[in-house]
Amino acid sequence: MLIDGTGGPPISNSVVIVAGTRIRAIGNRANMPIPAGVEKINGAGKFLVPGLIDLHVHLGTRAGAEYKNVEYTRQRVEENLNTYLYFGVTAVRSMGTDRQAAFDVRKAERDGQLLTARLFTAGRGFTAPRGHPSQEVGDVVIQTDSPEEARRQVDSLATQQVDAIKIWVDDLGGKAPKIKATVIDAILDQARKYNIPVTAHIYSLADTEHLVQAGAAGFLQDTENIDPVFIARLRDLRLVFAPTLVRQELGWLYAEHPQMLDEPDVARTVNAGSIDAARQAARSNHVTQAERQDFERAMRNTRKLAAGGVLIGVGSDGGSRLDFPGLMTHREIELLVEAGFSPMDAIVAATRNGALALRKGDEIGTVEPGRLADLILVSANPLEDVRNLRKIDRLMLNGEWVERTALKVK
Repeated sequence: MLIDGTGGPPISNSVVIVAGTRIRAIGNRANMPIPAGVEKINGAGKFLVPGLIDLHVHLGTRAGAEYKNVEYTRQRVEENLNTYLYFGVTAVRSMGTDRQAAFDVRKAERDGQLLTARLFTAGRGFTAPRGHPSQEVGDVVIQTDSPEEARRQVDSLATQQVDAIKIWVDDLGGKAPKIKATVIDAILDQARKYNIPVTAHIYSLADTEHLVQAGAAGFLQDTENIDPVFIARLRDLRLVFAPTLVRQELGWLYAEHPQMLDEPDVARTVNAGSIDAARQAARSNHVTQAERQDFERAMRNTRKLAAGGVLIGVGSDGGSRLDFPGLMTHREIELLVEAGFSPMDAIVAATRNGALALRKGDEIGTVEPGRLADLILVSANPLEDVRNLRKIDRLMLNGEWVERTALKVK
């Protein structure tokens, strides 16, 4: 059965023909002629879906108990990308903590020298001096309160041909400085000159409204309670919102679901030290009522946004503290279903909507003629249980079969 990522009805007895890197044709087994000499894969009893897309990751770390800049190497970036690919995530957008290694890997991947998940990078993101997340990552992020300096930095990022620009607009509840509105406006104005989309990590509704008015193209994380008028504005602008629900759930995820850390795919892709750190976090779990309420509000907001026609994407914040690449992409998809999405809508969020956010909707994200052949064949029906997306039987990237167990992931 084909689930093509468009949200349309699944196609039984389907045939998908791949030629080179692209999908050539799609049809039904009863009336689709099969070219002579092609390799045939029997997908009987299996389910074909597009490769998944994660719009919010941070590369170059072990996702352990704390962020360590010293870990950021080209090897680690490649290992992280391979981990995403292992989990069927064929494209990721790395949001604001990248250095030169990411650009080197992106070039190798796009030149066909490296078979790994497609990489879209924002380079170094913007925050206020001493603002979030500089407490963790230091001068990896651009810390400025000068509109003129912000414009110069956008010029520099444009020279690097970044795929997006990231702004952190969050004072952590008054615990950290927040980037000035004048700096935000300068970043958005300068980015517009290069046609670079700007995506913001936000919390407050007032900041979100300001960013919408100033021309931001997408949002990560969650905001305060939202109203129907604001939802309609986001819908009409066709912005993609990636709520990153799993980041909030991580406060108690391993305590309430300790079996996750025993899964074979975790042992295969996560180093022992990070698994131990997650177990320790579970044992010392202290979650406040306010944190639970924030999570429930985020789930409600996501449900409201989707019901109002806003495009929802999938972003896991993978690579952050105890946020394991790939595994948490799947958990984010599952949380969308827990928030009220149908499995089909959650799959669309993780495929087509991700491609739209990347401005690559005509290249990836759906199984349609002319699209790049990024495909996952799973052994159980994800429309019955979206967790079946983890049951990967075969994986194709750019028209090539990927041997998952051969990927260097740690």
